[in-house]
Amino acid sequence: MPVTMNVAGEGLSIEREITQSKALKIIEIALEDQADEAETGITVTLHGEGIELDREVSKLTALEMSNVVIHDDDEETENRDFDGIGLPDNFFDRLSTKQRIMLEILLEADGEWIRGTDIRQKMREEYGMDVGEGGRATAGVIAGLTRKYNEEFRRDVIPGRWADETQQHAEFRIGEKYKKEIGEEIKE
Repeated sequence: MPVTMNVAGEGLSIEREITQSKALKIIEIALEDQADEAETGITVTLHGEGIELDREVSKLTALEMSNVVIHDDDEETENRDFDGIGLPDNFFDRLSTKQRIMLEILLEADGEWIRGTDIRQKMREEYGMDVGEGGRATAGVIAGLTRKYNEEFRRDVIPGRWADETQQHAEFRIGEKYKKEIGEEIKE
């Protein structure tokens, strides 16, 4: 499903339909923006099925986002080529600390669905991670997998769904396809 992206402010105006994988990249970039209020001035909005973002970012961050949109990097396969039979050879080397901890938490749940709020709470309380309060923090961790590989692979590793019809709370679990392989590595 396409996502509508609007970027506006300080001589910059873009409105485009983008793929969900590009939208996740945009969200990740927005969450990493460390600019203070004086440096912001560009508004980025994303609207699509299951994806909502309305955030002020710096001009530099907006340009980085525009780069993602303009260049058709969804077709790049340099970091995405793998046979689909097992995890990519470099999968565990490329995991961020937050991604590794999220996978560990999902493994502990043994295939049960866990709300994003509970995942973030465990990351803070049990692992001492600096994780934001909102759903964007969870989305940012998960978006990194999509950026490194592709959305289908990410869904095989960490499937997600809405916890209720309000679509305000997402829940996740470890995917069955790679559960054993991930468990063997994470528990070492």
